[in-house]
Amino acid sequence: MKKRYFAAGFGVLLAATTSPAQAKDDQPCAANMVCASDPATIVTALQKAGYKAKLTKDGVGDPEIDSAASGYSYSIYFYDCVDHKQCAAIQFYASFEADPTYTEAFANKWNNDKRFLRAHISAKKELIFDHDVSTIGGLNQTNFADLLGWMESSLSEVNRYLNPKTK
Repeated sequence: MKKRYFAAGFGVLLAATTSPAQAKDDQPCAANMVCASDPATIVTALQKAGYKAKLTKDGVGDPEIDSAASGYSYSIYFYDCVDHKQCAAIQFYASFEADPTYTEAFANKWNNDKRFLRAHISAKKELIFDHDVSTIGGLNQTNFADLLGWMESSLSEVNRYLNPKTK
């Protein structure tokens, strides 16, 4: 089974939409806070927690961070951005190439049993796991470190879910 991440058309569609959050997060990110409005704070917090973090841009020009945990690569996409800046939210996003076992029932079983990381099947039949987080007002370092801990734990559970014989 191949592991990978990619920018989905759904993410591009969401990035192109507007929301009330856009107008609310035009303030600078406060000192020692982690904010989507300042992607460098997310990169720094990831690296401080021992994770890789490469800041790039997605297909529409919004920030994107590539990282990994529990042996899986994932992306952090930025949403509710104004002119590719002043973003208000992030999404942790991991995808897996299409497999006949990846069905809506397979994803729904995960969603019924787990919190934090949502599963769904893309139009291309890929299995997607994602988690959205609003950062309006910023997250303190402890909150963001906890979020990263949940992400790593959830990806470990994904591994056991996708490979039940390796428990």
